This record gives sequence, C-alpha cells and structure tokens, in this order.
Amino acid sequence: MTEVVLTTLAFYLLHLMLPSLIAVARGEIDAASLFGVRDETVEKSTIVRRADRAAVNIQESLVVFLPLAVLAIGTDTPVAETATIWLGLRVAYLFAYLIGVSYVRTFIWLGSVYCLGSMAVALV
Repeated sequence: MTEVVLTTLAFYLLHLMLPSLIAVARGEIDAASLFGVRDETVEKSTIVRRADRAAVNIQESLVVFLPLAVLAIGTDTPVAETATIWLGLRVAYLFAYLIGVSYVRTFIWLGSVYCLGSMAVALV
C-alpha cells in the first residue's frame, strides 16, 4: 500500500507540472518565464486550461484518498487493490480530460469516487 501512496504522490507532482510542461512544449510560453514572477497573464490554450482543471480535481480527490490510504496502512486494512484501481482511474481521467472526452471522463470519475467509498467502507 505504501508503494501506491508514493506512486500517487509522484503522479500528483507530475499533474501539478503538466499545465506548464504542455504550455512550454506547445511554445505558448518559454521555459525562462517559468522561473520569473509571472506578473503578466498569459492566454492559455484549451488543453492547458483542461490540465489546470484536472490538477484542481486531483487535489480535491487527494484530500479524501490520502487519509483513507494512511488509515488503511495503519490498520492493515487490505485496500491496496482498490487504491491501485483508483490510481489507474485517475490516470485515465487525466487523459480523458486532456483529449476532451466528456461523458467517458464523468464515468471514470464516478469509478474513482466508488473506489474511495469502498476504501472507506473497508475501514469501518
């Protein structure tokens, strides 16, 4: 279970950097501007805005996932498989969000919420 938590945190860090990485790769900003104070607002492309929104969504989900995962580790509750499925769904959610697959993205999100609920029930 510890491996799932560490992998999730690595995925979260990538998630946080992804909007900037996409913007640099697309030439919307230069890498040097990432080290500045960013006083000027830069117009973001659709995919960068989607990556921003997906990053906010993973933050909201982590507020629930991480306490459940830590409690599961502390109580030896067997939820590693469910947590791994949750992480896989979150990766799929990111890709679905970036390419703009609305309905599929919603069902992926619902699956990830179901996993969180399953983890919570297992702890009771």
